[in-house]
Amino acid sequence: MITDRFRRISFKDMKIKHKLMVVMMLLIVFFCLVVTSCLQYVFQAYDEMLYVQSARSINNSIGDIENEISNIEKLSLTIATDARIQDQLKKVKEMTNEYDRAQALTDFKNKIFVYILTEKNISSIRFINDFGYDLMVGQSAQIPEERKKDEVIIKARQAKGANVWVEPDAAHPYLLAAREIRSTGADLLEPLGTLIFQVNLDTVVQHHQTAIQESGMLYIWKGNEPIYTPDQAYQPEAAIRDAKQGYTIQKNNGMSSFIAYTTSHEMGWTYYSVLSYNDIFKKKNDLRFALLVVVLLLFLTVIAISYRFARGITKPIERLTQQMRYAEKGDFELIVPNSPETVRSDEVGYLQKRFFIMIQRIDTLIEENYTRQMLLKDTEYRALQAQINPHFLYNTLTSINWMARTSGQAAISNMVESLSRLLRNAISNNIQVITLGEEIGLLHDYMHIQKVRFESELQFVLDIDERYYKYRIPKMSIQPIVENAIKHGLENMLGNCTITVTAAQSEESIEISVMDNGPGMDENALEQLRIFAMPSKGTGIGLKNIHERLRLMFGESAGLYFDSKAGKGTQVTIKIPKESEANV
Repeated sequence: MITDRFRRISFKDMKIKHKLMVVMMLLIVFFCLVVTSCLQYVFQAYDEMLYVQSARSINNSIGDIENEISNIEKLSLTIATDARIQDQLKKVKEMTNEYDRAQALTDFKNKIFVYILTEKNISSIRFINDFGYDLMVGQSAQIPEERKKDEVIIKARQAKGANVWVEPDAAHPYLLAAREIRSTGADLLEPLGTLIFQVNLDTVVQHHQTAIQESGMLYIWKGNEPIYTPDQAYQPEAAIRDAKQGYTIQKNNGMSSFIAYTTSHEMGWTYYSVLSYNDIFKKKNDLRFALLVVVLLLFLTVIAISYRFARGITKPIERLTQQMRYAEKGDFELIVPNSPETVRSDEVGYLQKRFFIMIQRIDTLIEENYTRQMLLKDTEYRALQAQINPHFLYNTLTSINWMARTSGQAAISNMVESLSRLLRNAISNNIQVITLGEEIGLLHDYMHIQKVRFESELQFVLDIDERYYKYRIPKMSIQPIVENAIKHGLENMLGNCTITVTAAQSEESIEISVMDNGPGMDENALEQLRIFAMPSKGTGIGLKNIHERLRLMFGESAGLYFDSKAGKGTQVTIKIPKESEANV
């Protein structure tokens, strides 16, 4: 058959040599996976260690840099609260003589110059007030543009004596600190002017970058704006700009770099340590490549050895298998028992010897065995002819189903399948108690047959929650009740008949109800039905049988209960205790 030829071959159907090769390859693959996992863990630990070292270096640099910035902030506070400077600024404000005022301003500049000598990273200190005084003290001062100056003064005034920082930009590469000097005397907090400190951030960073590796660079960003960039070679990826701390590997100009970063709590700046990945991880990559080559060579070597080993074991077995094929076809003359290749001392050699002995015995007994087999087949054939059992019925229904499907009669096919399942469950005697879910399956099969018969005249409604499916019930308990409803409902009314099956629960029992919209019955007929004394065409015996089976199985509280009104239909309720839940 084509299906057999192209069916999927499972492991147990493979040849022994192929099995051996597969097992060996699986072992080496498992070994490779374990080694790879271990190496991956080692490499990841190495990355983590590198990150820890880089993070420690960055933290040291951050601490030194922000200490310098903090010292400058403290210096601005010292100058702003210096009593001598406060007095001089008040005198300058009150003086009317220009000479005296110039002399006082010169003294003020000298005092500022003394302070500036204590901080080598301050390139200049500028003083501006509302009376038109604009003094600059220091060297290598770069005067910011008016827009920048106005921005700094506005921020200083808004801070009301506190220190403010203004980060560098493309137009002005210096870091600016500003503080408004306010009076500490009788005119408390009256503005006396604004101090602007110009800080050379490049000098600060270079002085405190000794902790970073020689091959690394330090970059400082605040959000999407650069604060300190020794070159334009690096820009942080958008994915890590909002991150507080961590590390990543990023490509810049075709070169991979190891990036460790952390964010300062004081200034809100993010420091990026950029190290050349190729320099750091060259040995790691070389080791990874060497291991890959070794694993690949090992894999190929194991395949070759496994093939030769498996071939040495399976070749004699294959030869014996070929001889078995000859025996299977009856070509005993092609079997050579004295072949030199058959002389072996292992298990295969023993198997070959026993096979040749077996062939000799088969050759002498084959005719007798054939006669016995023919006699046995004749006996079985006669027994099958004399026996008509349920299997014959099932096979017949299967044939009818096949013919209906072949003819395109889907309705007939479905009806036959439902009938087959219904009969199989009805005739089977080994299972007498099933779950409610299984009973509903039988009911579906029965109603399918009835729907084909009555078509639109019969409506079936099933409203049972699946949580009740686990309760046990005697087999074929609901179907006879539904059959009775169809017989007395549909056959005695002109309109359509609706059969409704529902389930509900009370405190102690589960109630399964079968209702129809048929003609119903009066009180006398209902009382006769409740004691199973109503004359019937056999259905009454079925209902009584169901009632007795329920009570035998579950006790006196279980059984059938009836309710009906003339012209309103009939309801039959099956009560079973909640203890009937199946142990599933």
